[in-house]
Parts: sequence; C-alpha cells; structure tokens
Amino acid sequence: MPALPGHWVTKNRKNPVMQHHILINICAIFGVATAVIIICRFLKIRYIIGYLITGILLSPNTSAYFANMQEVEVYAEIGIILLLFTIGLEFSFTNLKKIQKYVLGGGSAQVLFTIALTAGLIWLAMRPSWQESVFWGFLYALSSTAIVIKTLQDSNKIATAHGKFILAVLLFQDVMIVPLMLFTPLLAGEGGDSLTALGWLLGKLVLMGGIAYLLTRYVIPYFLKTVMKVQSQEVFLIATVFIVTGIALMTEQLGLSLALGAFVAGLIIAETDYNHMAISCFLPFRYVFMSFFFISMGMLLNYQVFLTDLGWIVFWTLFAFFVKAMAGIIAVKVMGLEWKTAFAVGFSIAQIGEFSFVLAQSGLSHGLISDNNYQIFLAVSILLMSLTPFVVSNAERIYPIFNKLIQRHE
Repeated sequence: MPALPGHWVTKNRKNPVMQHHILINICAIFGVATAVIIICRFLKIRYIIGYLITGILLSPNTSAYFANMQEVEVYAEIGIILLLFTIGLEFSFTNLKKIQKYVLGGGSAQVLFTIALTAGLIWLAMRPSWQESVFWGFLYALSSTAIVIKTLQDSNKIATAHGKFILAVLLFQDVMIVPLMLFTPLLAGEGGDSLTALGWLLGKLVLMGGIAYLLTRYVIPYFLKTVMKVQSQEVFLIATVFIVTGIALMTEQLGLSLALGAFVAGLIIAETDYNHMAISCFLPFRYVFMSFFFISMGMLLNYQVFLTDLGWIVFWTLFAFFVKAMAGIIAVKVMGLEWKTAFAVGFSIAQIGEFSFVLAQSGLSHGLISDNNYQIFLAVSILLMSLTPFVVSNAERIYPIFNKLIQRHE
C-alpha cells in the first residue's frame, strides 16, 4: 500500500480537533460546573449561583480557554432559545385564567410602575436621553422567574397568598419580554419614521400571529399525529426539535428574534393534544437548558469591573433592589391586598430577571447602553440574583420587622 502524502496526513490529524471543538467546549463547561456546584452544595449555596460562578471562571476575561467572545455569545443565545421554549411549553392558559386578575392587574401595574420609577429617577439623577432612561426601565421591569419560582417551590410557599401573586406577576413579565424586545429597536430610533416602524412592527406581529394560529390549528397537530403513528418517543423528540428550530428560524426571517420564535413554538406545542408528552420529554432537560443560560451569562461578565467600578456597582445594586421592591409593593396595594403580602411580593421580585440579559444585549447592539454600563449591569444582576434565594425565603418576615420599627418611633 503506497504511503499517504504528508500534507494529507497532517490535515486529517487536525480534523478531529476541529470536528470536536464544540463537544470539547461543552465538556469543559459542564465539567467545571459540576465541580463548582458540588462545592456550592457543600457551602449551602444555590446551584444557580454556582452556574454564574462557573461562567465567570470560564469567561474569556478570566481564562484564555474561551478566547473568542463571539463564541460565548452563541452559547448564550442557544441557552436563551432553549429556556424560552421550555417556558412557552409550560405556559398554561387554564392555569392563567385562575389568577387572571392578578396577572393582568398586578402584573401590568408592577411592570408600568417599575419602568416609570426607574426611568424617572435615572433621568433626574443622570440626565441621559429619555430613550436610554426608558430602556433602563425595561431592564429593571423584569424579575428572575427561574430563581424565584424554584425558591418558592423549595420552601413550599408557592400556594401562599404572596406566592400566587408572585407567580402571576412573573407570568405577565414572561409575556412582556416579547413586546419589550420588539420595541427596543424603535426606542433606539432605528427603522426610520417611528410611526412607519411601529406599523411594520404591528404588521409583523399580526403576520406572526396568523402563522402561529394556522400552525396551531392545522399544521402542527396533523404533523405530530402523523409522527405519533411511529409510536416512538425518540422520533417525537426529534420532530419537536425540528418544530422549534423551524419556527425560530421563520421568526428570524420576519425580522424578529430566534428566542421569540422558540417561545412561540413552546406555546403552539402546549396547545396540542401532545403537550403532556412534550413536557415529559423536555422538562428533564430544563435545568440543563437553564444551566447553559446562566453559565453563558457569567462568561459575558468581565470580573475587572468590580475593581474599576465597585462604587457604581454597589449604588446600582441598592437602587435596583429598592426601586423594584417599592414598585412591587405599590402594585400589590393597587390590587387591594394587605401590607404583609405587599412586602413579601415586593422584596421577592426585587432582582434583575433572566430576560433582562436578553434585552441588555439588544440594547448594547442598538447603542442604548455603553459597553462599560453593560458590564456594570451584568455585575449588578449577578449580585441581586445571588441574594434572591435568601430574600425570598425570608420575605414574610420583612413586614413584621418593619412594622415593629414604625411602632417604636410612634
């Protein structure tokens, strides 16, 4: 057998590394995550904090392993897409009707009050443009569904008065991410005339809604019914992934986002007769999706911002915490509930949400926030998320303590 040419051998020796590049990265990410989470469990630190710490350790700003920031952003986008799909999959209109008063009333009040308070205070203090001020209100309006719900479930408080209200507010926020993402480019002044751009946006939404209706009513049920004739869970899983990626790519072609398409795909499948099967297939992977998202967010943070802007980080952390708590308390009181519930809700949702990261990246690309402010925002978000499990677990104790302090001074 003749010897192979030297350049052929060399080229093919390199191919396995090239072919397995993504697999090696995933192996490194979850290997470090496993070690960090084991340590966090030993120290009684929440697993989500472990994911963020893992991301910071693997960040291109910390380690030379991930030298390409664009690659990190791709991982973050994958995590966002998967997270939005699972949330859309669990979105039940039946359960929503049971708490629709809190969702529509309390949720809208919380979002509007947070945007108004944040935008107003930032504009008065810093004097940026009104567009930037409103955009910061968008970022602060959302809370962490993953952390808050998981903490409420772990402490058996999801069925309490404040637990139900928190669930309603978080559901409303998860829906609001869609219009907030769509209005961000308009806020940046892109797309020419504002009225024309708004018209195009509404047209795209109507078109997307019409396509989603047709897919929900006719296409997807028939397609899944055909798939189920094979009687294979593996084929069903593959078909579901095809639906998600297909709808996500379709929404991108409409000028919207991949993440929005993934959310819509989750909603469509949730409305079919096969929603329970889809949930049983995908929910075991939910925490994998969530871990991917939080790790990628930690990887985007430059730890040096704590050395250069620590004062601003502390200031904006306190600002965000108290503004969000105040807006949440006002929203609950608008709905006529007692002060104890209002305080428990307000302080429980006083953190930055997962989807605020998505909005922040959109704002960065559209020039609504600077690179340095983006890093400060990431640092503030991670700090607030780290405090959230402790705050949510003790939220019911805040009002009695506050009430005692007031009575002492009277």
